[in-house]
Amino acid sequence: MTDKTITAQPLMDRRLLVLLILSVAFLVVAFLGGQPSSTRGFYYAVWLTFSGLLWKNRERFSLWLKNRPLPEIPLFVGLGLIMILVEETIAGIAVHLLSVKSIGELLAVVPPYYFNNLLLLPGFIVGWYILLKLYAYSRTEVFALVGLFGLFSEKIYVHVLAIPILGIALILPTMFTYMAIIMPSILSLRSQGTRQLNIPLRYLLGFIFPIIVSMPFIFIHTLLTNAGLIDPTILTK
Repeated sequence: MTDKTITAQPLMDRRLLVLLILSVAFLVVAFLGGQPSSTRGFYYAVWLTFSGLLWKNRERFSLWLKNRPLPEIPLFVGLGLIMILVEETIAGIAVHLLSVKSIGELLAVVPPYYFNNLLLLPGFIVGWYILLKLYAYSRTEVFALVGLFGLFSEKIYVHVLAIPILGIALILPTMFTYMAIIMPSILSLRSQGTRQLNIPLRYLLGFIFPIIVSMPFIFIHTLLTNAGLIDPTILTK
């Protein structure tokens, strides 16, 4: 995947954009109308609008990132961590906005989101740095594989089986959410791998490798959870 490819091609065609917008609109209405009512759906609207604006200005953004006087891997990983913090801030606020009584209480529920995902997601970021530096992946392949990782991580298949209409509506927003997390990191790459792999191996590696790299981080997260230092249940509320 060359620099030209990732900066010149659109992230989605109009049909996919329409489906994404309809999915997000449905989630906004569904969560507002749920019991209890929640602004959780607005999380997708705000996060994807923010990341969409970054993508719209990707040419200038990519050039600016590549000109930063930082080594490539700390820049790549650091951008991913920053996006996690932004994404989790929006998530924490949106999920709890209607259930708290003060701004102070609202701000207090956000840090647990940081503690969880700053341990659960770095392996995903590091894994993709290695893959993109070694092998040639197309833009579409990266989106599909990153999106599948997101669906797996968020257990969207459970929602599809339990409440099909909600689960199906979550698919595209979740895929784009995870792609948005890593998008600035990818735009910062000054060079990318050119080694070709056959399609089955390329897809298998693109899905499995980030999970493998995530294992040490998940192990640490599990230890801290068992010690009572982290509450992972907040991610499912």
